[in-house]
Amino acid sequence: MLDLDKMCSMGKVITMKKRLARYIKPIKGRHYRWKIPLLKNTNMIHCESRLERDFVRLLDFDRNVIEVESQPVELLYSYKGRVRKYFPDFKVTTNDGQVRIVEVKPKSKTQKPENIIKFIIGKQFCEMHGWEYHIVTEEQIFHGFIQENLDKLRALGQELTDYNDLVIVLNTLQNTGLSSLEKLASNCNEMDEATFYKCIYKLIYHQKVYVNLLSEELNNQTIVSVQYGEE
Repeated sequence: MLDLDKMCSMGKVITMKKRLARYIKPIKGRHYRWKIPLLKNTNMIHCESRLERDFVRLLDFDRNVIEVESQPVELLYSYKGRVRKYFPDFKVTTNDGQVRIVEVKPKSKTQKPENIIKFIIGKQFCEMHGWEYHIVTEEQIFHGFIQENLDKLRALGQELTDYNDLVIVLNTLQNTGLSSLEKLASNCNEMDEATFYKCIYKLIYHQKVYVNLLSEELNNQTIVSVQYGEE
């Protein structure tokens, strides 16, 4: 077992310097470099791994999240006689005004001493600012089929659609009630299939139409509704 109290005394924040996102070089190899767009505001978010990228996808889909910043602060701390730098992965702001600093790590690396000391430093920093500090692993990021479904939704959800077509799909669902995608497509019989799927996926992504994205992958038999709890 690691002695967290001892480690906390070994690592101490000596400087907390706010900064813009650290420049992430687009190199290949062991560490990937990604830029992913937030569909809710078109900002580009920098990521250093696929795990971080997929976490940002969850943030973008979360209606409560209004702002995401990558590597928003530089924390200088003393550890084992040396001054070191820690750049937490994300700063997340929600519509209730809450601010969270989030570190994304594979679960297998969360018990490494060099990471635990960063977690302690991050928590100390957040406590000083009245924020929350969270560690997120693949267990939260790859829950159920959410990532597979977000792949599909983001692919079509970014395409241009006619507002009137969106209204037609939504009104048809409201009139027919709970429906499978296949049935809904047939009820929108004046619309070609490609247009229908662009519209319904955009409506699902922006949560105007509701569906269970965790239990199964999206397909023609997926049940959709206009209200939570109907599916």
